[in-house]
Amino acid sequence: MLSQLTYKEYLKVTIPFMLSTATQPLLGAVNTAVMGHMSEAFYIAAVSLGVILFNNIYWLFGFLRVSTTSFSAQALGSGSAKDKFLALARPLLIAIVISLIFLIIYPWIFKYYALLMKPESQVVELMKNYCDIIIWGAPFVLINYVTLGWLMGQMIIRYTMFMQISMNVLNIVLSIVFVFIMNMNIQGVAYASLIAQIYGCMVGFIAIYKRGNLTIRSEYIQSLKTIQPFLAMMKVNVDLMFRTVCLLTINNLFAIAGASMGTVTLASNAVILEIIFIVVYFIDGMANGVSVFSGKAKGYKDINLLNSVLKISLRCLAVFIIFISVIMYITKSYFINMMTDLAVVANYANDYSIYLILHPICACVGLLLYGMYTGIGNTASIRNMMFVAVIFFYICQKILMSYLGNDGIWLTYNLTYLLESIILILYLPSLKKYFN
Repeated sequence: MLSQLTYKEYLKVTIPFMLSTATQPLLGAVNTAVMGHMSEAFYIAAVSLGVILFNNIYWLFGFLRVSTTSFSAQALGSGSAKDKFLALARPLLIAIVISLIFLIIYPWIFKYYALLMKPESQVVELMKNYCDIIIWGAPFVLINYVTLGWLMGQMIIRYTMFMQISMNVLNIVLSIVFVFIMNMNIQGVAYASLIAQIYGCMVGFIAIYKRGNLTIRSEYIQSLKTIQPFLAMMKVNVDLMFRTVCLLTINNLFAIAGASMGTVTLASNAVILEIIFIVVYFIDGMANGVSVFSGKAKGYKDINLLNSVLKISLRCLAVFIIFISVIMYITKSYFINMMTDLAVVANYANDYSIYLILHPICACVGLLLYGMYTGIGNTASIRNMMFVAVIFFYICQKILMSYLGNDGIWLTYNLTYLLESIILILYLPSLKKYFN
């Protein structure tokens, strides 16, 4: 029984997760920035819509990473070699099936997405050039979710960091080379992402082979033929999928509202959102650490350890939010100008730069607690929270946008995340039942 967690133990795991996870939104940010230095705003709008589309696809099945981390951490806590193997094998099979389905139905997905978003014709053409290449990375992305989640749950920290950081750095370097040196334009950004996804998949399997200490026995493989454990896993995953559907609904309503106000508004909001994502993913990395320790607490059936995780993580989160808020206040205009040299987009984005500071403050607690709930397996509370949040967003945006325009869109976005934080705080007492 561990009962207590020290700050040193927590930070030793969480800081690498924060650094590696935060490289993920750099992909979208670099792609947006690269297109932001092209001659027209059409490029930045097309990439931003393409990124949203594939975030819709991949985030919808982001539960593969989250639930795999949870089951892997619980297997680590229980010490079962069989559970350790099955925590990897079952979600891998699910990931392969899902990715093959997406490859088949992609043409219909793109068609109806373009009709829903209703961008200008030049944007649609550029977006199709981008998406027709990116779709081939679907199998590698979903498999990467599983291998990364499993490595996180096993607390194989250095390989986790190397996998994420090296993959994203490769993507960034290739994007710059393909676009600015080889003049491949928007296709260059897409090919850079595809190559990086294939590379990440290779690194993940190498890491599992070298450091996973994975035991494979015939009886373990026979267990994969039993349907009931898959159904139990999907129960957790369906709740997380519902959460993602609600989150994507919010993001799509946000993007549609921006697009309805013109290409400049759409592009400017995309610039702000990409910068926000970098900060949010730092917090998400912290939540990954919380998820691992919470999963171990459940494996040990140790409620005192869970309370220690909650106390330490919230204190570290408060320090981080104060620090990042000061940094954003000082450098917000600098980051926006890095993202684009189109004066009309940069100036418009600067008018709304205050939301770079407000969003992390509103969202931070909910994002952190999400890691705790998923680590324990209490996904029903997350599902219920998101159901309320998406209804709130829809109603609030209708009201505030009519009076405040783009400010109304951003206020609704931030108030929704604040509501999510409040709801998850209210659900905290329900976690005790998982330790009885």
